[in-house]
Amino acid sequence: MQVALLTFLTCGYFALAGFDYGVGVLLRFIGRDERSRRVVLRAVTPFFLGNEVWLVAAVGVLFGAFPRLEGELFSSQHTVFAALLAGLVCFTAAVQLRSPAWDFPLVGGALVVAVGWGVLLGRVLGGPPVLWGAGLVALFSLHGAVFLTWRLSGDLRERAVRCARWLLLPCAAFVVAAVLTAGPVPAPAFGVTAVAALGLLVGARVALRAGRWRAAFGCSAALCALPVVGVFGARSVVTASVMADVASLRVLTWAAVVVVPLVLVFQWATWWMSRAAR
Repeated sequence: MQVALLTFLTCGYFALAGFDYGVGVLLRFIGRDERSRRVVLRAVTPFFLGNEVWLVAAVGVLFGAFPRLEGELFSSQHTVFAALLAGLVCFTAAVQLRSPAWDFPLVGGALVVAVGWGVLLGRVLGGPPVLWGAGLVALFSLHGAVFLTWRLSGDLRERAVRCARWLLLPCAAFVVAAVLTAGPVPAPAFGVTAVAALGLLVGARVALRAGRWRAAFGCSAALCALPVVGVFGARSVVTASVMADVASLRVLTWAAVVVVPLVLVFQWATWWMSRAAR
């Protein structure tokens, strides 16, 4: 149950916060001047803090249920986590303190976070870290572009649509390359994940051509969550040897019964209150 909970929360973080970072990466491509950049950021800011809640919850589960795994990850990947933290701080501060002077830390922070998660996933799965870093940038950027096709209108939407269509090919290339260079991961499970990813890319393309922005967003959100499924699908990543004792797991289970519904309600309320901005 604890593995499923950690997978669910991490997938939620990648599927939702992924478009935050994607919008950050694409800010100066879609927003050609200060006015349009403010419009682009206003599309994402109502959801920004709510999306980060998933990461907080996932980290809580990691510390509580898998203390040995947490220790192994942080000790072996401390440089990556330090870069991730720096990127998160820069990106969060830049979004909150929006001005032209903060464009560089905003875009740079988003890039660092996307690359950092990619490098971490690549190292866990045994794939080339550079490939995975570039791949996560492409996936998050596609997700951000698709999100903006839904939330914007006029010329800005057209720019977002063009960006999304252009990013489909790099994302497909990443999926194929990730399969070809995969490390010691169960091949059938990884292959199924890759096939699902390619299917979601096709679905996103079809939805974009039809102007079905919500459907395209659903495809890109699921696409960003799939690398997490690949990680937790690897039997060597999470085993009983890295889990906490039974008493700790029992406490965590009861805490999850309370916390997870609160996270879901908070997320639903955020989207419901921002529905008029579509």
